[in-house]
Amino acid sequence: MSAHTARIRAARAPARILLGAAGLCLAGFGLAPRAMAADPPNVIVILADDLGYGDISAYGGRVPTPNIDRIGAEGAVFTQGYVTTPVCSPSRAALVTGRYQQRFGFEYNAREAADVPDVGLVSGERTIADHLKAAGYSTGLVGKWHLGFKDEHYPTNRGFDEFYGHLSGATSYLNVRSRGAISIPTNTEEDARAPASATAEEVYAARLLKGTEPLAPPRRARGSAIVSGAEKTVIEEPRYITDVFGEKSADFIRRHADEPFFLYTAFNAPHSPFQVTQEYYDRFPDVTNELHRVYFGMIAALDDAVGEILAALEETGAADNTIVVFLSDNGCAGYFQTLCSCEPLSGGKLTYYEGGIRVPYLVRWPGTIEPGTVVDVPVSTLDILPTALDAAGSAAPQDLALDGTSLLPLFRDGASFAGHERLVWRNYPTIAVRQGDLKLIKPDQDAPGGYLYDLAADEKEQTDVAASRPEDVAALEAVIRDWQSITVEPGWSRRRPVSYSICGIEPIGFEN
Repeated sequence: MSAHTARIRAARAPARILLGAAGLCLAGFGLAPRAMAADPPNVIVILADDLGYGDISAYGGRVPTPNIDRIGAEGAVFTQGYVTTPVCSPSRAALVTGRYQQRFGFEYNAREAADVPDVGLVSGERTIADHLKAAGYSTGLVGKWHLGFKDEHYPTNRGFDEFYGHLSGATSYLNVRSRGAISIPTNTEEDARAPASATAEEVYAARLLKGTEPLAPPRRARGSAIVSGAEKTVIEEPRYITDVFGEKSADFIRRHADEPFFLYTAFNAPHSPFQVTQEYYDRFPDVTNELHRVYFGMIAALDDAVGEILAALEETGAADNTIVVFLSDNGCAGYFQTLCSCEPLSGGKLTYYEGGIRVPYLVRWPGTIEPGTVVDVPVSTLDILPTALDAAGSAAPQDLALDGTSLLPLFRDGASFAGHERLVWRNYPTIAVRQGDLKLIKPDQDAPGGYLYDLAADEKEQTDVAASRPEDVAALEAVIRDWQSITVEPGWSRRRPVSYSICGIEPIGFEN
């Protein structure tokens, strides 16, 4: 790993940390060390869906998000937080297992398919809920699952005591019977790329995105059922689902405040379809682009729901002994033209550019993380599970290979933490690798060469330096070959490949 500079800044004691192969050298590090609490901390993981790095105000984004920002202001903002793939389902598989999803064949999006026997999180893979439940935690999931549809995949059979949400990758935010809704009828990602054989709705969506059609109310019932509990009770929920997920999360906190708990709140916002209530739409009267106005309203609703979760922690007195993590499952869905910000990164969901895989990543733990800390080393969603186990005073089984690392050494005193030496992303045949500041994107894993970027000098990935640095390309290809030794064949096939361009960058993408 080539040496590069990382900065970790804290509000009361700014520090410059030199990062190399030996790890961190401290100079006035500003984190507040503390002994482990007598009671293990609660853990809350809040996951947004398709929320871009440039969308929230904590990262200088377009939408005011005071509640989300508060997590970082009262804790740490990670400027280089990564997911393991730029698409929903396998990204979540890695988060909940702490393992690269390619270790167990979860390379492509889970989907209902009669011809594939086990589309979902395979039996035997243990989740963060499994581990924390074994450590004495009450466990709950509110929101989107997207890790399988059969009984063996169902959340209450995968370590969660409670579940309220939907199993599929997307659902409508409002029932067709709801009043006061603003909706852009793009119910699938296909709608944004209307082919020659487009349906009438796809054509309508394409016109609307060009500003030539008015807004319309929702025209369908909820696209995926909201279910609850081990009994899989179907809920006819008429209210805006982002609001409901916030309320259900707050209720879980109140009911379990007197015992260690783990809550995984996986919002489907701001994933399509683009729908808001009038209340959120009206917050952005000066936004003239209707798609943006609805999208911003969805993010505002998400922020309000996060605020409700934080308020429940304060109300119950649990805030000081709770780790709160906020992040997104991948970048903004740039295949909806004009939707995404072009700053400060390029690319979006489905691409291996930074805008597809680098996400908002905020962590709060009062008394352990100094407020206002900024961490500028590469971390991953793979780190969440080992961090939670470390904080709980528990350990993963010795036979389990985890790919992440606990962040607690950083939170406690900054020692022995250098971020990830390497990160790899693959949706075969596309693959990418980052080591140090160098990143190689290969549209075809089996073909030589690719696009090489030096992120230290070119964070927006505008200049391919592969031709002038063939030795670095070869070194990164060797890293890929080494990583491939831990992977297995995909458990099911992908959907047709597709690419798109966002912010003028070379289109390298995929669809699964």
